[in-house]
Amino acid sequence: MVRIELAQIRPFLGDVERNFLKHREIVETSDADCVVFPELSLTGYVLKDLTFELFRYSEKAVEKLAEASGGKCVVAGTIKEVRPGVLRNSAAVIINGEVDYVYKFYLPTYGLFEERRYFQRGDPSRDLKTFQHAGIKFGVMICEDAWHPEPAEALALMGADLILIPAASPMRRLGRSLAIQDSWEALLKAHALMNAVWVTFVNTVGSQEEEFFWGGSMAVSPLGEVKLRLKLFEEDRAVYSIDLEELRRARFFSSFRDHISSFHRVLAEL
Repeated sequence: MVRIELAQIRPFLGDVERNFLKHREIVETSDADCVVFPELSLTGYVLKDLTFELFRYSEKAVEKLAEASGGKCVVAGTIKEVRPGVLRNSAAVIINGEVDYVYKFYLPTYGLFEERRYFQRGDPSRDLKTFQHAGIKFGVMICEDAWHPEPAEALALMGADLILIPAASPMRRLGRSLAIQDSWEALLKAHALMNAVWVTFVNTVGSQEEEFFWGGSMAVSPLGEVKLRLKLFEEDRAVYSIDLEELRRARFFSSFRDHISSFHRVLAEL
């Protein structure tokens, strides 16, 4: 069994040191094999031009978090400068004190989102990665990437048994139910079922400027069952265990291995 902790926190916008201290406390008190934080958890999400001031501090915070991680795997949201003046919305993946980075591929720039003003998107031909820890292979994709089929499919075909999704999903379309929560649950179940993987979604919570993030983090099995739900509208943390037998059962009765790459050539010409 591999134990994954979902750390649904409220980052303080622009206060990297305060956010780092919260990360360190959670990591040091966790008994999980891997601790997963939301998107841009070390900086906050609604940064706008603060992005250009905070990237150095967030990179240093990742280094300090790596020193405090012990033997745990930690996934934390940060900004990474990949070339002088070129920044990416990133997830720092810390394993045994060593740091690697995953970059967001799809940058939302519609409605309230304006990520392309500040970030360069990742390059799938170079930046798709899987990682190994505690006997399980996993991949990471960031928020908007989950609204497209290719990143999850690619990670599954590269051997991932688990896909971690740090996110910063704000509230919208509030009615009798929280429509964005329903949409995310449908997406997570679809990724889990179609790709025969465990899927873990860790969302930001709380207010940042004019936006409010709803939390509601969850873990979904490869059979499409929600195994863990975190609270709405408040900080929360919880641990679940990955059952490899459930993964095996799902794959015995799944066609996820049957990938027809020519569809992508057709799509590229449309």
